[in-house]
Amino acid sequence: MKRIHTQESGRSMVEMLGVLAIVGVLSVGGIAGYSQAMSKFKVTKAMDQVQTIITNIRTLYASQRTYTSLTPVQAQALGILTEESISGTKGLNPFGGTIEFGVGSAAGSARSFTVKYGALTGEACVKMATADWGSDQSSGLLSITMEGGTKQVCDWPHATGLTVSGANCDLPVTIAVATNGCGVNQNGSVTWEYR
Repeated sequence: MKRIHTQESGRSMVEMLGVLAIVGVLSVGGIAGYSQAMSKFKVTKAMDQVQTIITNIRTLYASQRTYTSLTPVQAQALGILTEESISGTKGLNPFGGTIEFGVGSAAGSARSFTVKYGALTGEACVKMATADWGSDQSSGLLSITMEGGTKQVCDWPHATGLTVSGANCDLPVTIAVATNGCGVNQNGSVTWEYR
């Protein structure tokens, strides 16, 4: 009598479920890693944009006594905003919020300017507010305002003539103050005032 041997081919159901579980875990990990990487990229890009904008404004207005003519439309026309941060007549930050410019409030004159980034996540707002924007008053930084939670306005100790509202704190901004000021919403904002 002849014995016939049969061989199994393919995978069993248990093996396939194991493979699918491993693929699922790796996919979730990859998506989470990608999300964190994109968030970090947006924060870095936004901070680079802010530095570029501040440098461009200071360079453009170096021979002026005031910043009275600083508006978003003129900022675009004068090259203060880069091509990637312009959408129509508005400046846009990497988080999809607007970039706003204005004349500052220091000493009631137009001798300072503001740059405001809106629609920031809570995490991005905190990271941008606590970054090193200048280690002392000689950097030109007058104040940082965080909104989205409990409004916080931080300036240098004993700054003279600076009118602020909301809760006050000193620069540099601490993580605790920034977290309180930014909140956890998708609608936080940071405003820098420079002279």
